[in-house]
Formats: sequence, C-alpha cells, structure tokens
Amino acid sequence: MKSPNTILSSVQLQPAMKYKLRISKLVRRLFLISFLLSLVYVSISMYVAMRVVSVAPLPVTQTPAAFNLAFRDVTFPSREDHLKIRGWFIPGMLANGHLTTERTLILVHGLHSNRASPLLLGLSANLARRGFAILDIDLRGHGQSAPAPLSMGYFEQRDVLGAVDFLHSGTLPYPELGRPRFIGGWGDSMGGATMLLAASHEPALKAIITDSAFAAIVPLLKESNVPPLFLPGVLESIRALYGINYYTVRPVDVVAEIAPRPILFIQGTADTVVPPDNMHELASAAMDTRHADVHTWLVSGANHIESFQRMGTVYVDRVAKFFTAALVPPTAGR
Repeated sequence: MKSPNTILSSVQLQPAMKYKLRISKLVRRLFLISFLLSLVYVSISMYVAMRVVSVAPLPVTQTPAAFNLAFRDVTFPSREDHLKIRGWFIPGMLANGHLTTERTLILVHGLHSNRASPLLLGLSANLARRGFAILDIDLRGHGQSAPAPLSMGYFEQRDVLGAVDFLHSGTLPYPELGRPRFIGGWGDSMGGATMLLAASHEPALKAIITDSAFAAIVPLLKESNVPPLFLPGVLESIRALYGINYYTVRPVDVVAEIAPRPILFIQGTADTVVPPDNMHELASAAMDTRHADVHTWLVSGANHIESFQRMGTVYVDRVAKFFTAALVPPTAGR
C-alpha cells in the first residue's frame, strides 16, 4: 500500500509530466513545420534557379550575305572547357576594294540574342565597310553554339577568350589575308560585361567598347522578377547545381586591370534594364588606376542597347574613330 506521501508526490508530478509532453509535441510540430518550410523554400529556389539559367536559343535567321558582305562560317572551342562556339568571320573592306584582316573586332551579343541580331549584323556591316574585319560569335547557349546554362559572363568570357585563341592560332578563314595584327572587342549588355571580364585576363584585346554593360549582375537580379525572399536561395542553388557564382560576376571589380588599354563605355540615359549608374560605376572603377584611358558616351533618350538605332551613322563614326585610334602599332602613338 502506497503511503500518503507517495500518492501526493504522484499527484504533484502529473501536471509537470503533462506540461513536458505538451512542450515536446510543440517542439516536434515546430520542427516539422520548419522542415516543411525549408523544403518548400529549397524546392522553389531550385525551380527558379533552373528557370534563371535556362536559355531557349533564337534561330539564326540571316547572314552577312543580306548586307552583301563576304564572310565564312567558323567554329572554334571556348578556352578551358572547349565548348563548340559558332561564328562568322567577315573581312574588312579597304577603299581600294581589297580585303583585310589587319584590325579585327570581336563582336558579342547580349542576353537571349545571337550573332544575327539587327544590332550586331548592322554594326558589323558598317564597320566592315570602314576596313575592320569582324568576328561575330554566338555565346554558349545562344544561336548555334553549344548548349549551356546562362551564367551572365561567368563562363561566357571563355567564349571570347576562345575567339582570341582562334584568331591567333585557329584555321584561317581567309588564309591569303593572314592573321590579325590587332584585336579589339565590342559587346552589348551581357556581351559587354562578358567582354570586360575577358579583357581583364587577355592583353591581346587591345581596345574595348561596351554598350549598356552592367557593373554587377546581382543588383540587377534584385530588381528582376525573382522574389527578394528567394534570391539568396536561388543564387546558392545556381552555384550548387551549375557551379556558377553570380556574386562574382562583377566587371566593376576587374575593369581597372584593362588599363592602359582604352575603353569606351556607351549608355543610354533612358535605359530601364541596366540603369545609367552602371556606366558611371564602371568608368569610375576603370579610372582608378595609373595610365587609365577611359571614355564615356551617354546617349540622350536611348533605352537599353538603343544607341546605335538612335544615332545611326554618328554611332558608327564614333566607334570606328575609337578603334582606328586604338588599334595602331605602339610606335605610331595616338
């Protein structure tokens, strides 16, 4: 028979045990809810990540022949990872009618575009008639180049570097004209950012023009359709799934390494995709070194990559003048 003290102790313990049981159930429920919320967050982040990096290549619908230009199809590997990159090589036309490859420009399109875009082909035609040979390329995942996730320049810079390697040592599209003596680069939007990243590693790119290039990609993603709550998860998912670190896609951090090679930044004042402040950031960073040679052109009323369309011949004249002055033997000076 239990003593009165034992019975009393048992009665006193029952509320405490019930309280502990309730707390334990609450903790388990909170853990389950936390686990489910984390699972939902990760799942949504991974889904959005796959959407962000997916590229549906646009067809290449016309060629330089539409502009009565001589050209040859070219294929070469990207540097490091050796993806197949497709392009056109267009020799420059001199005033006497002869063809030349002496000064060759690598032209790079932007996001969800290709080498057949009206901007790229139109500019290529005008510059070829000014005596510049042109290498128009499809970045990976675009046009007819190899499929690849979109990395906003992180990996695409290897395509530009592969283009430089091709010009230096690839099969000559016009053997009788020889190899280029000078190489310059032009890119719009993502292509411009990609060109800056590539040029920071490759001194053979002697002069650079960008049109509507961004200073860093993550700030633009914050203004995109990606919900802010999910952006960190999306960026980490992209890194885990594809090895792409968008946090390091920051041309603004490396642009100073291009000096003393000249750079011209072009930007529209009405750009709603890459705000004009990006040009100011890039130019300021590029000038933060000795021997910097930095030029800017803010085109009034132009939206994203609209400057060529708005300015026409004035745009071509300015681009041609810049490359003419920049791509000369060192002894000639400028």
